[in-house]
This record gives sequence, C-alpha cells and structure tokens, in this order.
Amino acid sequence: MIGAAALLLLILLYYFSSDGKPHYSWKEHYISNSKDPYGTYLVRNLLEDYFPSDSFRVVTDSLGTTLDSGNFVYIGNHFWLDSMATIELLDFVAAGNSAFIATQHLPHGLMDSISGFECGEVYYDEESTFVQNRSSQADTVAKLNFEHPSLYDSAGYELKFLFLREPVEYHWTYFPSDYLCDSQTVFTPLGLLNDEQPYFVRANYGAGEFYLHTTPLAFTNLHLLENRGLEYASKVFSHLKPGTVYWDERMFDPFGNGNNLAQKEWETPLRYVLSQPSLAWAWYIMLGMALLYLVFRAKRRQRVIPVLEKNRNTSLEFIGTIGRLFFINNNHRQLADKKMRLFLIFVRERYHLPTKDLNQQFIRSLSIRSNIPEEHLSKILLLSSNISTTGYVQEETLVEFHRKLEKFYRECK
Repeated sequence: MIGAAALLLLILLYYFSSDGKPHYSWKEHYISNSKDPYGTYLVRNLLEDYFPSDSFRVVTDSLGTTLDSGNFVYIGNHFWLDSMATIELLDFVAAGNSAFIATQHLPHGLMDSISGFECGEVYYDEESTFVQNRSSQADTVAKLNFEHPSLYDSAGYELKFLFLREPVEYHWTYFPSDYLCDSQTVFTPLGLLNDEQPYFVRANYGAGEFYLHTTPLAFTNLHLLENRGLEYASKVFSHLKPGTVYWDERMFDPFGNGNNLAQKEWETPLRYVLSQPSLAWAWYIMLGMALLYLVFRAKRRQRVIPVLEKNRNTSLEFIGTIGRLFFINNNHRQLADKKMRLFLIFVRERYHLPTKDLNQQFIRSLSIRSNIPEEHLSKILLLSSNISTTGYVQEETLVEFHRKLEKFYRECK
C-alpha cells in the first residue's frame, strides 16, 4: 500500500515538473560511454576511426596481457599505476610505441622513470601517489596553443569550464619546473597554456614516445561538439603513429585502488531519476516511507553476521607465478633484470633517491636511509652488473642475487 502510494507520487511529480529537456550530470568523470558534458563518448568514437586500417582495442585487464604494439591512450582526472603496471607501460613505449596520457595527476613513479631526475631530486609527501601539480592558473577560461608552426593557430584554442551551462573558475594546470628546468633534455614542449606555460609535452623513452597532456578537459564531449574543439583534438592526435589504439577503460580510483568506481556509480539505473530534483525528492520520500514502515511494523531481528575471509594480496601471488615461469624456462637473466627494476622502483618510492647513477654516493645515501650496510648494497649492485653483462647466468648466481634482495627487504627500515 505504502509502496504503491510512493510510486504514484513519483509519477505525478515527474508529470508536473518535467520540462521535456534532457538532463545531464555536470560531474567531471570522463566516462567513455557517457554523453554528459564531461564524458568522453565523442573522443573515443573519434579514435575508433582515426586510423581506418588499424584496430581499436579497449584495455580492461592488466597492461602486460593487453598491449602489443601501437598507441596507448588514457584520458581522465587521475592516472593510477602500481609498480608492475609502470614497468609494463615503460617496456611498451621503449619497444617503439607511443603512450598518450591526458590527466591532471600523473603518478610520480612513472614521471621519475621518464625524467631520470635531470632537474635534480624531486621530493614528495609520503602519503602522495601523484605528482602534485602545484603549478596552475585559476580562471574561467584558458587558451591552448601549439608550439610547432604547422599546428600553431594565431587565435589559439579557447577552453572554458562550465557548470550548469555557466562559466566557473577552474585551475588550469601545467608542468612544474621540477621536470622542465633549462638543463633538461627529456621533455619537449608541444603546447603552451596562455602562451606561457607548457601543458603538452613529448618525452622520448627508448625507441618510443610519451605524450603527456595536463588538460583532459579539452577532450570531453562539451568541447568536441564545437568545430574548434574537434580541430584541436585532431591536431593533438596527429602526433600518434599509425597503429592499433589501446583505449584504457579501467579508470582506477586513486584512493581506493578499486576498478572503475566512477563508472559503476554513473551507470546505475537510477542515474536519470537522481539527476532531476523532482524525481530525486520522490525517490527519497519513497525510501523514507519504506524506512518508517520497517521501523514501526517489521520485527526487530538480529541478522546472522557472516564470517568473512581475510583479504588476500593476489599481487604477490602474481609476481611469484611470473618468477617461477622465468625460473622454469631457465631465463635467469630476465628474471634478475625484473627483480632489479622492482628494487630500483622500491628505492625511489620509499626513500626518494634518484637511481640514474648507481655510484658510491648512491650506495652511501641508501645505506643511511635504509640502515643496510654499504657492503651489502655494493654486493647487490655488483651482482646486478655482472648478470646484465653476462650471456649466461648460472642458477647459483640467481639464487644468491635473490637472497641479497630478500635480506634487504626484510631488514630495511
């Protein structure tokens, strides 16, 4: 009886309040199948046909099992990578491929590996996962433009941030001087924000290139509906080489480490109901009436509390499986190389030490911070150097190298 009355109330409110116009969410969510102003439905469809003779693949699993050759593309507010995914993406680009990443927040582990600390050591908060874009300009409008004469536009490409169709102040980010000092040779500016600050850069890595863009807003539906916005996006993607396009659909939640939480939230069937105030109020009233019914009519019972299994760290099992695979195939050198790369990433993220030059100064600094003797660290680096320059690695050498690393992880502070 109560449920029927609430349903009737919902229908009446919709009938008398609906203005017949479509209602959109103005949340900056970058969901690829959303036609909201800040979804990425249009740019995804643009890239599906950008290279007609090549395929378009959606990345929904780990990078190592998906990427082959071509162009990796990610557009979103945060770009989250763990240490294994960082290595997989770096290997993909180093093999001669391209990665285009448009986000305001880049993982500092990836940026450290690309930059090689050419501008000096970069310090982060211990709780920080992303490069903190301290460099930004607050305004309701920004002008983007290219550096190359063939792409440069005399008027520039104006970008606005709108909320409910009204201009709102927005923080337009660009690359900080931590990575773009005068002496660096890694990053090449491709675009300037307001003719002053670099927001679009290219970084050569191995035989491939990273294209990093700090303004993903330029690739949302709202701006691609205009001819100028579409022209801008086409010029940006003209930097990619013909080949398969890998569209990263995972959209990780950077703080919960969960897959695609934003998409789960916005693909709910209640999305349209909750986007309209009248229908939303009717929904809440119905829930309130149902709650009152449960409070006053339902029997008060204590549900059986199930025993939940402890959370398992499957990432360690995955690494162990990959290690055993290399070991069984007698690929001792490649396994040792993977272990060394993970060790260097661990050092950069935990102790904030540059790993470009593995010299005596590096050993001394790491020994002080980790409380591990210099002799032990020197032995690790010596074994790694010998393994990388030897054609055949004996099983005993690999085991000794593994034990040295395990002792470091077990005893470091």
